[in-house]
Amino acid sequence: MPVERPFGNWSVLAVFNYTKASDQPFTTKLDAAKDLRLDPSKEYIVYEFWTRKLIGTFKGTFVTRPLNSYDCDIYSIVEKQNRPALISTSRHIRQMAFDIKDLTYDAKKRMLKGVSRAVAGDPYQLRIYVPEGYSVKKVELSNKLTAGIKTEGNLLTVDYNSPTGADVEWTVYF
Repeated sequence: MPVERPFGNWSVLAVFNYTKASDQPFTTKLDAAKDLRLDPSKEYIVYEFWTRKLIGTFKGTFVTRPLNSYDCDIYSIVEKQNRPALISTSRHIRQMAFDIKDLTYDAKKRMLKGVSRAVAGDPYQLRIYVPEGYSVKKVELSNKLTAGIKTEGNLLTVDYNSPTGADVEWTVYF
């Protein structure tokens, strides 16, 4: 499913394994242009929603993770940039399509800034791809909220929980 917003474009891919429990795990190789309608000359970042894992990057073809019987993966596929990029959120399987209202990157200030819809009392996580040469310096949230941050390889996660349904403005400095 291609997603187009004023602040960016990405794809959401669902892969299902409808085979019997006795069968081998299912995996498939997808062609960027033919199967995913992506530019085969560009590199893409892949994040899997249910496992909360950064799968990595691909160019030209993408090989899915092995799936057990009657299982499903939901991938966010975002074009790789030479800067940090939001690649997923925890709010919905459409990964950013529903909850992100605005998103910008300021290269001079080295900051990624956005606005997320909040659900009162529901934990929320931003998932950001951080390329080599960048590291998080600080995170600021509106409404006097505090963030928990964790970096694992190229993946930065920013966690917070809003007590209200008011939109949350956030800024991540690198």
